[in-house]
Amino acid sequence: MDHFETLAQRVAQIRQTELSALFPESNAPEETREQTPLKVEQNRLLSADFQILLYVYDQRGIEWSVSPQGVRWVMRPLPRQGWYHQHEYVEILYVIDGSFDQLLLGERYHFSRGTFVVTDQNCEHSDYIKAADAAVLFLQIRPAYLDELLRSCPGTDELHRFLLHALYQQKREQSFLELQGEPSLEPGILRLLEQIVEEDLNRLAGYEQIRRGLLIRLLHRLCTDYSPVRHSSSQEGKEKALLYELERYIRLHDADVTLQSLEDAFHYHRNYFTLLLKKYRGQTFRSYVQGVRLDHAHALLTATALPVRHIAATVGYENTSHFYHLFERRFGVGPMEVREGIRKESLLHNQPAIFSAQAH
Repeated sequence: MDHFETLAQRVAQIRQTELSALFPESNAPEETREQTPLKVEQNRLLSADFQILLYVYDQRGIEWSVSPQGVRWVMRPLPRQGWYHQHEYVEILYVIDGSFDQLLLGERYHFSRGTFVVTDQNCEHSDYIKAADAAVLFLQIRPAYLDELLRSCPGTDELHRFLLHALYQQKREQSFLELQGEPSLEPGILRLLEQIVEEDLNRLAGYEQIRRGLLIRLLHRLCTDYSPVRHSSSQEGKEKALLYELERYIRLHDADVTLQSLEDAFHYHRNYFTLLLKKYRGQTFRSYVQGVRLDHAHALLTATALPVRHIAATVGYENTSHFYHLFERRFGVGPMEVREGIRKESLLHNQPAIFSAQAH
């Protein structure tokens, strides 16, 4: 049983061993290679709640597909466009190496290494394969299973809302989500994806439970570490695409965000931001930002030992008394009561609290 530290190592091994198996004589003429018999191509069809499908592309037109059903390959002239299709599951792809193009919503999109793309159930699309080395991992998730996984993820992130949209939105809208992160995230993501691939391919005792935990971890990382761009075929979807970016920006800059800073960042008039928040969230800009700040403060109270006055300043309130008033009005109890409740809960379960008396 082969073991790889990262998904990139698995791809390198596929290229080395599978290519040698196809062409034992490295100096074989090109015309001989083109006449090599082809195996049947693996279709992207999901037969279970979840399945991985790893594609490795060679610049000469060789295409390997790795799935629980085995390793298959096909050779075709390049460049080529695949068949237009849609599926009854949400598909998450990750570009491991090179780049990958798809035709989505009537346009051709170019996805570079390290990019995630989440395609909803109804989005018709086609792969465009160029004459270049590349590798792409597809994660195929049935809606009911994805719904179960989402219950273990934060309910306020862009990805969570998009996936719920993919599950329940009417057929009239097609959409996909593009997520990009800093290059420093790549090593950890490649290790996590390799763990998911290994569990799905080997399927040893208990693999379903292990794989489920790994998928929850992946979804959580996509929600917290990656910047999403939502693409949609409808005007409402385009508005929500901007809204999701707007909300992420507000959460990242909750202490000092202003309408002016939003104008500078997104190049729309401030009235458009207030219109979107009122239309889709039923709140003014001021009330929405206040809610984000207070939720952030509550999270810091429960997860850190920071003094309350420091937490108030961190989320944008220099006046601690005003912060106390707003916090109690939103949550029904004050910051001190939240801390005391956590302390009692920790003692009840014989676990040390994460803060000390001086933290107040």
